[in-house]
Amino acid sequence: MENLSEMLKENETKTKFTEKDLDLPETKEDIPPQGEIVSTVPITSFSKWFEQNSSKLQNINQVKVAIRGVDPNKTLIIAIKDPEGGKDTSGNDKKILKVFEESDTIPVINLPSSDLQIYNNGFRIISKFNDNIVLKSYGIKTGLVIVFCNEVDLKLIPYTIYRLKKKEAGIDSSIPMFSKDPTDLIRIFAENADLQTLQILYKQSARAEGLKTKKDIVDWLLERQAEVTDVNHHLQIDSVIIDILK
Repeated sequence: MENLSEMLKENETKTKFTEKDLDLPETKEDIPPQGEIVSTVPITSFSKWFEQNSSKLQNINQVKVAIRGVDPNKTLIIAIKDPEGGKDTSGNDKKILKVFEESDTIPVINLPSSDLQIYNNGFRIISKFNDNIVLKSYGIKTGLVIVFCNEVDLKLIPYTIYRLKKKEAGIDSSIPMFSKDPTDLIRIFAENADLQTLQILYKQSARAEGLKTKKDIVDWLLERQAEVTDVNHHLQIDSVIIDILK
Protein backbone atom coordinates (compact mmCIF):
# COMPACT_ATOMS: atom_id res chain seq x y z
CA MET A 1 0.00 0.00 0.00
CA GLU A 2 2.86 2.39 0.78
CA ASN A 3 4.44 1.70 -2.60
CA LEU A 4 1.13 2.38 -4.37
CA SER A 5 0.67 5.66 -2.49
CA GLU A 6 4.17 6.73 -3.51
CA MET A 7 3.47 5.82 -7.15
CA LEU A 8 0.25 7.82 -7.10
CA LYS A 9 2.06 10.86 -5.70
CA GLU A 10 4.83 10.55 -8.29
CA ASN A 11 2.33 10.35 -11.15
CA GLU A 12 -0.17 12.92 -9.87
CA THR A 13 1.20 15.86 -11.84
CA LYS A 14 1.54 13.77 -14.99
CA THR A 15 -1.76 11.92 -14.91
CA LYS A 16 -4.30 14.30 -13.46
CA PHE A 17 -5.97 15.97 -16.42
CA THR A 18 -6.22 19.75 -16.44
CA GLU A 19 -8.61 21.93 -18.40
CA LYS A 20 -5.70 23.54 -20.23
CA ASP A 21 -4.47 20.14 -21.43
CA LEU A 22 -7.80 18.62 -22.36
CA ASP A 23 -9.89 21.35 -23.96
CA LEU A 24 -9.75 21.57 -27.74
CA PRO A 25 -8.63 24.69 -29.62
CA GLU A 26 -11.57 27.00 -30.30
CA THR A 27 -10.77 26.99 -34.02
CA LYS A 28 -11.63 23.27 -34.16
CA GLU A 29 -14.90 23.53 -32.26
CA ASP A 30 -17.40 23.84 -35.11
CA ILE A 31 -17.01 21.13 -37.74
CA PRO A 32 -20.40 20.41 -39.32
CA PRO A 33 -21.41 16.73 -39.41
CA GLN A 34 -21.36 15.10 -42.84
CA GLY A 35 -23.33 12.09 -43.99
CA GLU A 36 -26.78 10.64 -43.50
CA ILE A 37 -28.22 9.95 -40.04
CA VAL A 38 -29.23 6.29 -40.22
CA SER A 39 -29.13 5.02 -36.66
CA THR A 40 -27.82 5.81 -33.19
CA VAL A 41 -24.63 5.05 -31.28
CA PRO A 42 -25.03 3.91 -27.64
CA ILE A 43 -23.23 5.85 -24.89
CA THR A 44 -22.14 4.57 -21.49
CA SER A 45 -19.66 5.56 -18.76
CA PHE A 46 -15.93 4.98 -19.02
CA SER A 47 -15.94 2.91 -15.82
CA LYS A 48 -18.66 0.55 -17.14
CA TRP A 49 -17.00 0.27 -20.55
CA PHE A 50 -13.59 -0.49 -19.01
CA GLU A 51 -15.04 -3.21 -16.79
CA GLN A 52 -16.63 -4.88 -19.83
CA ASN A 53 -13.59 -4.59 -22.12
CA SER A 54 -10.52 -4.63 -19.87
CA SER A 55 -9.79 -8.31 -20.49
CA LYS A 56 -9.24 -7.57 -24.21
CA LEU A 57 -6.85 -4.65 -23.71
CA GLN A 58 -3.13 -5.09 -24.22
CA ASN A 59 -0.62 -3.73 -21.65
CA ILE A 60 -3.42 -2.05 -19.67
CA ASN A 61 -4.59 -3.19 -16.24
CA GLN A 62 -6.95 -1.77 -13.64
CA VAL A 63 -5.47 -1.17 -10.21
CA LYS A 64 -8.06 -2.10 -7.58
CA VAL A 65 -7.13 -0.86 -4.11
CA ALA A 66 -8.88 0.63 -1.12
CA ILE A 67 -7.63 4.17 -0.51
CA ARG A 68 -9.14 6.23 2.28
CA GLY A 69 -11.23 9.08 0.88
CA VAL A 70 -11.30 7.65 -2.67
CA ASP A 71 -14.58 6.21 -4.01
CA PRO A 72 -13.62 3.17 -6.16
CA ASN A 73 -16.92 3.47 -8.05
CA LYS A 74 -16.01 6.97 -9.23
CA THR A 75 -12.21 6.77 -9.56
CA LEU A 76 -10.60 4.49 -12.14
CA ILE A 77 -6.88 3.80 -11.69
CA ILE A 78 -5.16 2.20 -14.67
CA ALA A 79 -1.61 0.88 -15.00
CA ILE A 80 -0.17 1.12 -18.51
CA LYS A 81 3.15 0.12 -19.98
CA ASP A 82 5.69 2.94 -20.06
CA PRO A 83 5.43 4.34 -23.62
CA GLU A 84 9.17 5.01 -23.55
CA GLY A 85 9.88 1.34 -22.86
CA GLY A 86 11.45 1.87 -19.45
CA LYS A 87 12.46 -0.98 -17.14
CA ASP A 88 12.48 -1.19 -13.34
CA THR A 89 15.50 -2.27 -11.27
CA SER A 90 14.55 -5.94 -11.77
CA GLY A 91 14.33 -5.63 -15.55
CA ASN A 92 10.54 -5.74 -15.72
CA ASP A 93 8.52 -3.39 -17.92
CA LYS A 94 7.95 -0.13 -16.10
CA LYS A 95 4.31 0.80 -15.51
CA ILE A 96 2.73 4.25 -15.29
CA LEU A 97 -0.45 4.98 -13.34
CA LYS A 98 -3.27 6.98 -14.90
CA VAL A 99 -6.05 8.25 -12.64
CA PHE A 100 -9.51 9.06 -14.02
CA GLU A 101 -11.64 10.87 -11.46
CA GLU A 102 -15.45 10.70 -11.81
CA SER A 103 -15.03 7.91 -14.36
CA ASP A 104 -18.70 7.05 -13.84
CA THR A 105 -19.65 10.30 -15.62
CA ILE A 106 -17.07 10.23 -18.44
CA PRO A 107 -19.02 9.35 -21.63
CA VAL A 108 -17.71 6.73 -24.08
CA ILE A 109 -19.20 4.73 -26.94
CA ASN A 110 -20.84 1.57 -25.66
CA LEU A 111 -19.37 -0.79 -28.26
CA PRO A 112 -16.79 -3.55 -27.71
CA SER A 113 -13.17 -2.70 -28.43
CA SER A 114 -9.69 -4.01 -27.78
CA ASP A 115 -7.99 -0.73 -28.69
CA LEU A 116 -7.56 1.84 -25.91
CA GLN A 117 -4.75 4.38 -26.09
CA ILE A 118 -4.16 6.66 -23.12
CA TYR A 119 -2.37 9.97 -23.60
CA ASN A 120 -1.34 12.74 -21.21
CA ASN A 121 -4.28 14.86 -22.35
CA GLY A 122 -7.00 12.27 -22.90
CA PHE A 123 -7.65 8.83 -24.36
CA ARG A 124 -8.77 7.22 -27.61
CA ILE A 125 -10.98 4.18 -28.21
CA ILE A 126 -11.50 2.60 -31.63
CA SER A 127 -14.81 0.77 -32.13
CA LYS A 128 -16.11 -1.03 -35.21
CA PHE A 129 -19.72 -0.08 -36.01
CA ASN A 130 -20.17 -2.23 -39.13
CA ASP A 131 -18.17 -3.56 -42.09
CA ASN A 132 -17.51 -0.08 -43.52
CA ILE A 133 -17.67 2.28 -40.55
CA VAL A 134 -15.30 2.55 -37.60
CA LEU A 135 -15.60 5.10 -34.78
CA LYS A 136 -12.61 6.76 -33.16
CA SER A 137 -13.68 8.37 -29.89
CA TYR A 138 -11.52 10.72 -27.86
CA GLY A 139 -12.20 11.31 -24.17
CA ILE A 140 -11.41 14.88 -23.13
CA LYS A 141 -12.25 17.02 -20.12
CA THR A 142 -15.28 18.64 -21.72
CA GLY A 143 -16.82 15.40 -22.99
CA LEU A 144 -16.39 13.10 -25.97
CA VAL A 145 -15.23 13.72 -29.55
CA ILE A 146 -16.29 11.04 -32.04
CA VAL A 147 -14.63 10.75 -35.45
CA PHE A 148 -16.68 8.74 -37.93
CA CYS A 149 -14.45 6.88 -40.37
CA ASN A 150 -14.81 4.75 -43.48
CA GLU A 151 -12.52 1.72 -43.37
CA VAL A 152 -10.77 1.52 -46.73
CA ASP A 153 -7.87 -0.90 -47.32
CA LEU A 154 -7.50 -1.31 -43.53
CA LYS A 155 -7.10 2.46 -43.13
CA LEU A 156 -9.50 4.71 -41.20
CA ILE A 157 -10.55 7.64 -43.38
CA PRO A 158 -12.45 10.28 -41.32
CA TYR A 159 -15.53 11.99 -42.77
CA THR A 160 -17.39 13.50 -39.79
CA ILE A 161 -16.46 14.83 -36.36
CA TYR A 162 -19.19 14.92 -33.69
CA ARG A 163 -18.73 16.54 -30.28
CA LEU A 164 -20.68 15.48 -27.23
CA LYS A 165 -20.29 17.85 -24.29
CA LYS A 166 -20.07 16.19 -20.90
CA LYS A 167 -22.89 18.28 -19.47
CA GLU A 168 -25.11 17.20 -22.37
CA ALA A 169 -24.11 13.55 -22.23
CA GLY A 170 -26.74 11.28 -20.80
CA ILE A 171 -25.00 8.12 -19.69
CA ASP A 172 -26.83 5.05 -21.06
CA SER A 173 -28.26 7.19 -23.88
CA SER A 174 -27.33 7.47 -27.57
CA ILE A 175 -26.18 9.92 -30.26
CA PRO A 176 -26.90 10.18 -34.02
CA MET A 177 -25.06 7.82 -36.35
CA PHE A 178 -23.74 9.59 -39.46
CA SER A 179 -23.25 7.15 -42.35
CA LYS A 180 -21.34 7.79 -45.56
CA ASP A 181 -20.83 5.57 -48.61
CA PRO A 182 -17.07 4.97 -49.01
CA THR A 183 -17.21 4.03 -52.72
CA ASP A 184 -16.71 7.61 -53.92
CA LEU A 185 -13.36 7.79 -52.14
CA ILE A 186 -11.58 5.89 -54.93
CA ARG A 187 -12.39 8.69 -57.37
CA ILE A 188 -11.42 11.43 -54.90
CA PHE A 189 -8.15 9.66 -54.00
CA ALA A 190 -7.03 9.89 -57.65
CA GLU A 191 -7.45 13.67 -57.81
CA ASN A 192 -4.35 15.85 -57.92
CA ALA A 193 -2.92 17.00 -54.60
CA ASP A 194 -3.46 20.67 -53.71
CA LEU A 195 -0.23 21.24 -51.79
CA GLN A 196 -0.86 24.95 -51.24
CA THR A 197 -4.13 24.25 -49.44
CA LEU A 198 -2.51 21.40 -47.51
CA GLN A 199 0.24 23.68 -46.19
CA ILE A 200 -2.35 26.23 -45.08
CA LEU A 201 -4.29 23.54 -43.20
CA TYR A 202 -1.23 21.70 -41.86
CA LYS A 203 2.01 23.67 -41.80
CA GLN A 204 4.14 20.61 -41.03
CA SER A 205 3.38 19.32 -44.55
CA ALA A 206 5.99 21.71 -45.95
CA ARG A 207 8.55 18.97 -45.22
CA ALA A 208 6.60 16.28 -47.10
CA GLU A 209 7.85 14.98 -50.44
CA GLY A 210 6.31 13.02 -53.29
CA LEU A 211 2.68 14.01 -52.66
CA LYS A 212 1.04 13.90 -56.08
CA THR A 213 -2.53 12.76 -55.37
CA LYS A 214 -5.04 13.20 -52.56
CA LYS A 215 -4.42 9.58 -51.62
CA ASP A 216 -0.72 10.41 -51.16
CA ILE A 217 -1.73 13.24 -48.82
CA VAL A 218 -4.08 11.05 -46.79
CA ASP A 219 -1.51 8.26 -46.49
CA TRP A 220 1.15 10.73 -45.34
CA LEU A 221 -1.18 12.31 -42.77
CA LEU A 222 -2.20 8.92 -41.38
CA GLU A 223 1.46 7.97 -40.99
CA ARG A 224 2.03 11.18 -39.07
CA GLN A 225 -1.00 10.53 -36.90
CA ALA A 226 0.25 7.06 -35.95
CA GLU A 227 3.24 8.73 -34.27
CA VAL A 228 1.19 11.34 -32.41
CA THR A 229 0.41 11.06 -28.68
CA ASP A 230 -1.59 14.28 -28.30
CA VAL A 231 -5.38 14.32 -28.65
CA ASN A 232 -5.52 17.82 -30.15
CA HIS A 233 -2.97 16.87 -32.80
CA HIS A 234 -4.90 13.70 -33.64
CA LEU A 235 -8.07 15.73 -34.17
CA GLN A 236 -6.24 18.35 -36.19
CA ILE A 237 -5.07 15.69 -38.64
CA ASP A 238 -8.56 14.18 -38.86
CA SER A 239 -9.97 17.63 -39.63
CA VAL A 240 -7.39 18.22 -42.35
CA ILE A 241 -8.21 14.89 -44.03
CA ILE A 242 -11.92 15.73 -44.00
CA ASP A 243 -11.21 19.10 -45.64
CA ILE A 244 -8.86 17.56 -48.23
CA LEU A 245 -11.45 14.98 -49.30
CA LYS A 246 -14.40 17.36 -49.63
